[in-house]
Formats: sequence, structure tokens, C-alpha cells
Amino acid sequence: MTLFSAVAQLEKRKEADILVVPFWGKNKPKSAASLGSLENKLRSPLDMKDFHGKEGEIFFLYLQGEKEKRCVLLGLGEEEKVTCDSLRRAYAALAKYCQKKSFIHLNVVLPNIVELRRMQSEECVKGVCEGFLLANYTWHRKTDQEKEEETTLLKQITLVGILPKIQPFLERQELIAESVYFARDLINENADMVTPAHLAQTAQKISERFPSIKTTIFDKKRLEKDGFGLILAVGRGSSNDPVLIQMKYEGHPKSKDHTVLVGKGVTFDTGGLNLKPTGFMETMRSDMSGAAAVMGAVIASAALGLKVNVTAVVPSVENAIDGNSFKPGDSYPSYSGKTVEIGNTDAEGRLILADALTYSCLHLSPTRIIDLATLTGAIVVALGDDVAGMMTNQDVLCAKLLEASESSGEQLWRMPLYKPYKQLLKSDSADLKNIGGKAAGAITAALFLQEFVGEVPWAHLDIAGPAFGSKEHDYHPKNGVGFGVRLLVDFLQKL
Repeated sequence: MTLFSAVAQLEKRKEADILVVPFWGKNKPKSAASLGSLENKLRSPLDMKDFHGKEGEIFFLYLQGEKEKRCVLLGLGEEEKVTCDSLRRAYAALAKYCQKKSFIHLNVVLPNIVELRRMQSEECVKGVCEGFLLANYTWHRKTDQEKEEETTLLKQITLVGILPKIQPFLERQELIAESVYFARDLINENADMVTPAHLAQTAQKISERFPSIKTTIFDKKRLEKDGFGLILAVGRGSSNDPVLIQMKYEGHPKSKDHTVLVGKGVTFDTGGLNLKPTGFMETMRSDMSGAAAVMGAVIASAALGLKVNVTAVVPSVENAIDGNSFKPGDSYPSYSGKTVEIGNTDAEGRLILADALTYSCLHLSPTRIIDLATLTGAIVVALGDDVAGMMTNQDVLCAKLLEASESSGEQLWRMPLYKPYKQLLKSDSADLKNIGGKAAGAITAALFLQEFVGEVPWAHLDIAGPAFGSKEHDYHPKNGVGFGVRLLVDFLQKL
């Protein structure tokens, strides 16, 4: 059963737990939809100035003589400033409110928006749907008794004021959200469960569900045979063997256009022999958020039947510690043939990405490569928890990703690939070092990766900030966010 349905006229709605009515707010709140006789029943909180229509503001009241016994007035903020993302935030706030009250069936009157501030009605519906969907998620590992106190998820939402022919569009939004949930679930699960082998098994199960996705797994023996020296080096200290996962979806076989998505898949990161201190290791099950995002994007592409060719490449390791761990000061060969001196074993993500990027360039004929990785703490210092850093060697690719960022609400900010900083990666014993020091850490990490992509159009997205949350924020849950899935799907849909 799908979450959303649509009905064109207010009087044709069916019974529900609650009716949701939108309002614009500024000096004096006003209805954002045509309500007919219902409007008189909602006057009291407006006349008493108890409700102001601010973005995400909610006012509850009881109704008489209507199909719902309850109603909420939902503030959308100033009409002239409404955006798709402001709608996401407002309806996510509403979703959380209804969950806490155990309202599971909602009749939601849509705001009248027709090309308001360049926003078309479909974009309005998208913002409303995504606000509900992204907030309608929960994750827990609690006992049955504790589960009884968990938030009740929404079960049925009827959108009032739009023709039922929009149903396929609504179902597409749900499919994308399910791919985000997939990524969140992977990120949130115990690192002892989500090992490289588990990621590989998950990819194979996806292929069983979607025959259009062809999955290939390079196990440790194949990695050794083919010379994936950096992936093998990082994985040496773990009892869980490294893998390279390839998930290929051909939605447009006649086209040579091919997008390769590379996702960092470090299923747990101790920091290696350069051990992370207490307070920095506890959330490192999230160090495979890039892998979860690119896998989710391929799932969504197949579910939506996109006319694109896209391959996810996931180098997956556990950066653990034992007597075989790779060592600071030593040099290791990469798949490209270049040797890398290890300046810090906690800069392991760029090592496994280097091998995956080289493989992608040599064997997958990419039109473009986009990698996603929780790569550096430096990017969090620069951009905070909400914004991912983007470094790219092509302005066209940059523009398209920024457009997808604006549309999806998953924020990117372009950082420079400042060539003079390459000297910070010079090594006396190898072709280059894997770390350039504390200064400009996110940029030197990207410059390291650039050494392995040649002339292929490439973008590196450092998602260390927004991939994992310490608390709920707008439509993002605590812990795994699934950042990047919607961004990539939006990008692919517009190719």
C-alpha cells in the first residue's frame, strides 16, 4: 500500500484522523488554499492572534460537522519566500507532530502554488511529499517493551486539491524515499553486522530484486590477483576481508553515456595504528555512508526505470588493528602503479578510493565519475554539519551537481582544487603521500584523489558533515541521514 493518494476537491475527501490546512504568514496569516465554508470554522485562532503562520508553526483545534474530528493549521511562512525546501521543512515538522500524537491517516489540503517564485505545482507537491517521507522514518534496536513507546509512523496521507492523475508522480517520490531508507538502515546497523562481506551480500540481493542491476564482487583473491594494493593495505588489519563491489544498471543500452558513482565503504574505522581518540570512534559505523548513498542511487535508478547508464563502485574495508595492520611511514603500490607513502593510517578512505577510481577509469569507460565519501574532518570545520564540500575538475559537471543540490535540498559548496597545494603531498620514498598536514586538509585529500582520475570529468563530494547527525534536524533523523541519494537521483534524472 502506498502512503499517498490524491483527491481533487475538498468535499470529496474521506474520513481521516486529522485535517491539515496550510496558511501563509507575515503580518496577518491567510489561508494558502480555497477552503469554502470550512474557513469560518478556523477563524478563532486567527482572530485571537494565537496562530501566526510562521514556517512549521502548528495550531491544533477540534472540528464539528466535518469528516475529521481534529484539525491543524500549518504555517508555511511568507508566501513570497516559499521554496521547495521550506515546504520540506514545514511538512516534516507536521509529520513529527502527527507521529507523536499517533495520527496515522491525514487529509492534507495542498497550498495553491502555480509558478510562485519560479515554483510550479509539481515542485510544490514534491516538497510536501519529501517533507513527509524523509521525516517518516525510525530506527531502533530496543526491547519489545521499549518499542511500544516508539513513534508511530504515518500510514495514509490524502493530498487534497490535486487531480488523481498525479498518482504515478507520488509513487515515484516514495520509491526515491525507500532508497534513502535503505541507505539509512545500512549506516545505522551495527558495524559488526555491516562488514564488507555484508555489503557484498546486500548488493547481490539487490540484483535478485532488480534484474536490471548486474552485480560483480571482487573478493580478496581477485583483489590480490589484479593488484588493488591500497585496498588490500587498508584491509590488512581486519579479520573481515576487503571487497570491491560493482553494481551496474543499464537503463539506456544504446547510449554510451555512463555515470560511475564511487562510494567509500569503510564499514568501521578505528583510525588504524594512528588510532582515533575516544569521542571520535563511536560513530565510525557511518564511515560507509558514501557506499550506502551510491548503492541507494542505483536502486532508485532501477526502481524508477531511469533512461541512464549508471554503475556504483564500492571499495569496502574495515580499518582495524592487529599485527598485520598497514604502517605509517611505509609505502604501498596502488592499482594505478603509483606508490603511496602512508603519512597517517586514519587517512585510509582516499587510499581505497584511489584504487576504485583507477579501476573505474580503466575498465568502465565513464563519461563522468562522482565519488562520495565521509573523507575529512577538515570539511566539517570549513562547512559545518549541513553542507558537503565539492571539488571537481570540470565546470559543467559542477553546474549540474549544484543544480541537483538546489533541487534536492542536499547542500553542496564548491571548494578549490588549488594546484600549489599538491606539493604538500610530496614524498621522499614514494610517488606521493596520503596526507598533506592539517592545513587545507579537505583540499589536499581531493588533490590526492585527482591523481587517479586522469582527464575524466570528475567530482569529489566530501560528505563528512551531513552524512550522520548527532540529533534530529529539519527532515533529517538522528544518526544515518542517507545524504546524497536524492542529490544523485536528481542529477541522473536530468542527464
